[in-house]
Amino acid sequence: MHLHAIETKTFPLINLPFDLIANILSFLIKHQNSKVHGSNLIFVNHLFAKAAIPYVWSHLYLKEPSQRNIFNILQTPPSKLMFNYRTMVKTITICPISISNMKSGGLLRTLELVQNILPNISGLHVEDSLSFCHVCHVGKEATTEQVADLIAMNHLDKLMLDSDHSAFNDDLLEIITKDSHLKHMSINGSNFTDDGVLNHVIPNLKNDLVEFSAGFGGMNPVSLTGNSILALLEYCPNIRRMSLDGVNLNDSDFAVDYLPSSQLEHLHLGKTCHQNFTTKGLLSLLTTCNKTLISLVLDLDHLSQSVLQDIIIPLFQRQKLQEIHLVSESWAEWIAYYPRPRYEQEVKAKEAMWRWKLKAYWGLSADLINLVGKKISTLKVFSILGENHLKSFPRF
Repeated sequence: MHLHAIETKTFPLINLPFDLIANILSFLIKHQNSKVHGSNLIFVNHLFAKAAIPYVWSHLYLKEPSQRNIFNILQTPPSKLMFNYRTMVKTITICPISISNMKSGGLLRTLELVQNILPNISGLHVEDSLSFCHVCHVGKEATTEQVADLIAMNHLDKLMLDSDHSAFNDDLLEIITKDSHLKHMSINGSNFTDDGVLNHVIPNLKNDLVEFSAGFGGMNPVSLTGNSILALLEYCPNIRRMSLDGVNLNDSDFAVDYLPSSQLEHLHLGKTCHQNFTTKGLLSLLTTCNKTLISLVLDLDHLSQSVLQDIIIPLFQRQKLQEIHLVSESWAEWIAYYPRPRYEQEVKAKEAMWRWKLKAYWGLSADLINLVGKKISTLKVFSILGENHLKSFPRF
């Protein structure tokens, strides 16, 4: 008997429909933390470039002043370019060199260019990491009215404001939410308070808001409390996603006669700034959305054996919850003092502190983890620090 080599045939990708190729590549291109992952796909061949470039260019990150030269491309007539990049841009993230008006940089200057060149974008993010300095002593300080005039675009769908600058405050929220139909809003900064949410965000966006974030993923701390969070859940009936990190939650915020019943489907609860937010407050918060919640991301600071046994299981075992993610960013407070580690020892110190902090949570037993999986039969994912503990547990 002779063995014959088995001839293998490959199916050329170019034979696939273009729409299918574009759809596949869209899952490989991710915009995360001001970086685009998977952008190297545009260099594979012309077909991949044509399919991938719209996804790469859908979200632009502008770190001033070095990356503002991208406007030179956007102002070039499309007839002189291989692609019409201007029509691809949907979201802009600006990391300003200063909150001032400068010829070479500055938030106001960049916002003016955005308005003039990309008037139809749907998402705008301002990420101010210059907590040590805003004006840099070379430009005139921006006012709330100047900032508002440039970002109060009625067609915006998503807006993220992340700055401790005095111009980013409750008055800014009043101006930009008036006559607006924002669906996704994220605010970070100590000058945003409960008053801004209660008096402006809720009245102006109550029927439009789908997603609200405070402190999550931002560089600047927030001053919101549980009072505005409960009001959002009560008076904004279409909110489906909420992310909270560094919010001043307190058990007393939830000690009310009536807790609203929200329609939240996704909740990310990170660290809280108040030591008096205990399992009692956590129970009240989760009670507002336990009938509709699909995905819960909970910082390990809120975790204990009793939380899993006495809160998570009883609340969700007969509901819709599909995913529980227990995460930790335990260096969050420490990093405020070292926002950019300058030396190797600082990087190692941060990592060592993180690992030391996590040891307190490594006591979760396999029996307890399996108990959660068995009691909440709807669970598809139960991850702790990124590891899915249901991967070997049969789901039906």
